[in-house]
Amino acid sequence: MTTIETGTFLSRIPFVRIGPGSDPIVVLNGGQAFVRRPTPARAERDARRIARLLPSHRTIYVLGYDPAPPAGYSIDLIVSDVSRILRDDIGPASVMGISFGGFVAARLAADHPDLVKDLILMVSAHRLSDQGRRSVDRQIEYAWQGDFEGFLDEFGLVFRRPWLNWLLRLRFKQERKRLNETMNDSAIIVRGLHAVAGEDFGKDPSWLRAIRARTLIVGATRDPFFDADAMEETARLIAGAHLKLFKGETHMLPVERARDVAKVVRAFL
Repeated sequence: MTTIETGTFLSRIPFVRIGPGSDPIVVLNGGQAFVRRPTPARAERDARRIARLLPSHRTIYVLGYDPAPPAGYSIDLIVSDVSRILRDDIGPASVMGISFGGFVAARLAADHPDLVKDLILMVSAHRLSDQGRRSVDRQIEYAWQGDFEGFLDEFGLVFRRPWLNWLLRLRFKQERKRLNETMNDSAIIVRGLHAVAGEDFGKDPSWLRAIRARTLIVGATRDPFFDADAMEETARLIAGAHLKLFKGETHMLPVERARDVAKVVRAFL
């Protein structure tokens, strides 16, 4: 039976641990980790979904983010937290960053090469696409205005399969009456988005050359947030990086093609 533990590191960073073994894999989740109000049930559900992509014999830690991020919250602060957790509590690990979490994972691997044994960027790159940047800017604007309906509409067509987009829109419609209960505080959302997407990583990507970990980049050719150009550029700048692009898939590749993605990730690890 799979063991699941929840808790916090540094007295504030939530985590879910799956499996009692050694040889840890640390997962840095995407932006949804600070968009929705955190609940143990939601964290455990996300962790189980992520665990399906990874080897079952490894211990998996899915880390959240600071639930009360300070003003000036940044990639550097997040990387500082994660590096302390690895150094003091978990030890060197394979690290997977999903979507915006890939920004953190890549910077962690560049700044702390002794802590990252393997690096996986899942539907992520060192920068957003032009379309992705515009979408995040709109998300920040909607969040500042407290317009959660507009904010969620930005995610209305993220699946490749039309029926899944229809189900997603139906879910959003059903939740509209209680969005103030399920969505995080506007300031927290904005600080989180600014931290992981406010910087222009595309201006000077030379820091990627400092990454020494074995690296796998898994992406989709129709991803509106991280396009093929961004992922190919990331792969060129990280020595020996492996790039696997799924043709015709979107940002929800890890959900829609979970089995195929898992095969690629497990073979790499």
